[in-house]
Amino acid sequence: MPAATSISIGLSALGTVMGAASAYQQSQAQKSQANYQAAVANNNAIISRQNAASVAERGEIAQQEHRRKVKAVKGAAKAQQASKGFLVDDTADSSNQQAIQDIAEMGKLDELRIKHNADLEERRALIQGVNFQAQAGLYSMKASQNNPLMAGTSSLISGAASTMSTAHKLGVFDD
Repeated sequence: MPAATSISIGLSALGTVMGAASAYQQSQAQKSQANYQAAVANNNAIISRQNAASVAERGEIAQQEHRRKVKAVKGAAKAQQASKGFLVDDTADSSNQQAIQDIAEMGKLDELRIKHNADLEERRALIQGVNFQAQAGLYSMKASQNNPLMAGTSSLISGAASTMSTAHKLGVFDD
């Protein structure tokens, strides 16, 4: 067998081994990247749930503060009415009581608006968390389906077949 033939087959075999190693490393890198992305998405889901809890807590605090303000406004209105000599605990249909009830109703509407806005913001955070969790699942599935050993082995087998074909064409197996 001529030296050029041996060198050609040796280089082909070396290329096959290097290609298989490269395929293995590339597949391993893709698997690692998918696992990393899954971990990031899981962390984002956790943060989204924490944000939702924080929004709910801040919404409750805002409602409590608003109730206190409404109570203070009602008290100030009663005090002003009393300072002018009006009966503040008069019958429910008196104009003084109607004014206090109007303040209470407007305050309640504002309180409900505060709750509604906090609920919407909490819902957005929870939905975002669900989306991150789904994304994490997709990345995990991608990582689990990636098999570096299979990628390297298939590249090695393909390269070996090509090397054998080249050797056969060069007459290495001819007697």
